Amino acid sequence: MLDEKPFAFVVYGQPATKKNSAVMVARRATILPSKPYREYEKKFRAAMRKMKMHLGELPHYDGPVQLTAKYYLESRAHYPDLSGLLQATQDIISDEYAMVVDRATGKRKRQRRVRWILSDDRIVKSLDGCRIAGIDKERPRVEIYITPLPLDPETETDPQLIKLARAMLEQDLLTEGGSDG
Repeated sequence: MLDEKPFAFVVYGQPATKKNSAVMVARRATILPSKPYREYEKKFRAAMRKMKMHLGELPHYDGPVQLTAKYYLESRAHYPDLSGLLQATQDIISDEYAMVVDRATGKRKRQRRVRWILSDDRIVKSLDGCRIAGIDKERPRVEIYITPLPLDPETETDPQLIKLARAMLEQDLLTEGGSDG
């Protein structure tokens, strides 16, 4: 259920923050991420699809993780803020969801459309070591390191992760009990 191995990868291209901006879409003002971010997201996702083809499958994390990201920028022009870069990175590597109407109940519910690396960016519990590490005109990039953290229902504060931990404990108990009897 939980991926327990660390995973590291590099995505090349100038890192960008979302920096939402108002634009006109279908004659309505709406908020969309900036054009540089949309281009960066497209390149980043293409790199993940390429990794997926090469590896067969991307690792997928449901439990708490530490994410460390080191950003190398093309130049000092339009220098981004680290928190914006981190939020963009977490959003891009997290599963994509859409709201759909359940035909049976008529209620709206959240349904996963695309599985990426993190089930949700809320599982990132540590960002230790993240930084804008330098300027590299030839190869701007982000180096990402994901390390699983222990999941303990006694110390966890996130209700979603507490539920996951309890389900895993029950499953382990059932598996152990089922193999003895």
